[in-house]
Amino acid sequence: MAARIKFLQLAITVVNLSIVVLAFTSIWPFPSGDFKVDLPSAQEVTWTYADGIVQIHAPFSIDNGGFYDVDQLTISYRVTNYTHYDITSRSIDIGSLPAGTVTSSSLDFNFDLLSLYRSGAQWMVFNDDLLIFDVEVSCFYTMKLIKFEASYQVSVPWDALIRGYGITNTTFAAPAALGDPMTATVTYWLNTADLLRSLPAAQVSFGFYANETPLGQTQSTVQLGGNQTQPPVTMAIDYVTFLATYSNETAYSVELLINVGGLMLRQTQSITASDLPGWPP
Repeated sequence: MAARIKFLQLAITVVNLSIVVLAFTSIWPFPSGDFKVDLPSAQEVTWTYADGIVQIHAPFSIDNGGFYDVDQLTISYRVTNYTHYDITSRSIDIGSLPAGTVTSSSLDFNFDLLSLYRSGAQWMVFNDDLLIFDVEVSCFYTMKLIKFEASYQVSVPWDALIRGYGITNTTFAAPAALGDPMTATVTYWLNTADLLRSLPAAQVSFGFYANETPLGQTQSTVQLGGNQTQPPVTMAIDYVTFLATYSNETAYSVELLINVGGLMLRQTQSITASDLPGWPP
């Protein structure tokens, strides 16, 4: 009987020791770095833009270098900008990850640039920013005895899509001969992110106004991507109609409109009567 009791005590000790070892080996790999989540660096994130939609591809990998399989592995992420504006959020159910294996996937999401602009994120269109990825990882380890949860964060620079635009100079010339139009020659520029380079050229229109009444209009195009300083655009203005408005009290202006993927950019340049070839000279 005594021998049997000693054997039972020894068996219980072995079982308890096994449980301790099991718990130890299941917890140890995580702090030791054997379970790794590699989030994308800024250089690994790719951006595309088409039809008003920004598409982002951010690859990541998970390395289960521990002793046991990982179960119910879930990746949840939330993307905001520097001012904490919510851009997108999603959960990815990966499932099981056997011991000693690596799984690779990506955080892929799209957002509508115009919708983003209209809903209050105008800052991101005209200014550099940060996209902040808050990533949550959860899974069960050691035959689902232990739950593992961890938070990670990575920031990716966001380049302003439209860096600047405007009228550089406007000059006016009187008609060369009786019956010819007066002309306005406008030089303008547009600086956009390289991300937009693959898009069709932006549509540009110019107008000359007297007290908001159009006296002359013309159209042009400008390529997107980089700093584009355009050749001057000449606009014809009916001189007789113009002379009928000529006065120091008349508010003259030149308006520039640039349509970038449905986003309308506008600048108005005020013109004084003394800068115009009016009558008397």
